[in-house]
Amino acid sequence: MKSLLFIIVLLAAGPVSAGGVKPEHVERVKQEKKCPRCDLQYTDWRKVDLAGADLTGATLYKCQLGETNLSGSRLVWANLEMAVMPGADLSGADLTGADLRQTDMSGAKLVKANLYGANMEKAKAGGADFSGANLKGVNLVGADLRGGNLTGVNLELAVLNGALLGGATWTDGRVCGQESKGQCQ
Repeated sequence: MKSLLFIIVLLAAGPVSAGGVKPEHVERVKQEKKCPRCDLQYTDWRKVDLAGADLTGATLYKCQLGETNLSGSRLVWANLEMAVMPGADLSGADLTGADLRQTDMSGAKLVKANLYGANMEKAKAGGADFSGANLKGVNLVGADLRGGNLTGVNLELAVLNGALLGGATWTDGRVCGQESKGQCQ
């Protein structure tokens, strides 16, 4: 009975490509900046202008996104787990519910981004600029936010257990002590 239920769930999810990323998905992103629910895992988008792209529910697992312009993009429920995106611009992007576990977003710009309910467990976001962003309900367990800018950030219901905050500028503008972990001291 359990295996029948599993098959039904798989069929309801839609077609799956045995070969992984479909070249037409990559082309669609390049041409239209739009590819909701596409499988784009392991692809290289370094320094590409994807401003305003709609990648809702897309799989960007382990993608290379360093210095990529994703400002104003829609990445709602996208899987960006273990993506490498240092210096990326995600200003004003909607990352509601996104999976950002173990993502390297060092020095990324997330000014006024919406990360409501995102999972940033063990993310590397040292030096990232989150000023004015919505991090309500975000899982930041074990995340590295050292030296980052959290000025004006909504951290309501965010989980900061073990988050490294040394040298970060806190929501109220004060700088966290170098040993700050889980809370700004």
